Amino acid sequence: MGILSMRVLDGGDYPSYDLLELDTGETMHLVKPVDKISGEIWESYDNSHFVFSKKGLNSANLALTRAAKEMRDGVVVFVDEYGRLESQHKGIYSGAIMVADALKRGGIAVYLCRDDKVNEVIDLVKESAARVFSLEAGDTDALLRIIRGCSKL
Repeated sequence: MGILSMRVLDGGDYPSYDLLELDTGETMHLVKPVDKISGEIWESYDNSHFVFSKKGLNSANLALTRAAKEMRDGVVVFVDEYGRLESQHKGIYSGAIMVADALKRGGIAVYLCRDDKVNEVIDLVKESAARVFSLEAGDTDALLRIIRGCSKL
C-alpha cells in the first residue's frame, strides 16, 4: 500500500512526477516544472523550479491514511518521497506521520528520501517502529531481504 512518485521525462530541463496510489492503481499529476503547468490548482511553496498539485498531494495523503488504517504485520507501506516540503510539515507530511504512528501495530513502512532527510525520517518512525534500517538508493536486493525477513517474524 502507500504511494510512489514516478518520474516522467518530457524533454524539459526538469522532470515531472506522477503519483501512483498502490492500493487503487490510480495515477495523477503530482509535481511539474513551473513552465509546464496546466488546468489544475498548483502551489509553488516558494520553489523556483517546481509546482505541486494540490489535488495530487491531497490524494497522496488520503492514500497514506488508508494505508495507516490497514497497518499490521504482513502489510508493507511505501511513502515516496519524504522531502523538503515534509520537513516544513507540508506536502505528504500528515500521511507520513499517520503511517509512522501506525507502525505500533506492526507492518513495514518504507520511506524514500534524500540523504539529507534520513535522520529526520528516522526520528519520525523511531518511537513506533520495532526496527529501523537505512539503505542506499537503488539497493532493492537489501530492501527485499529486509521485507522478507521482517515478514517472517
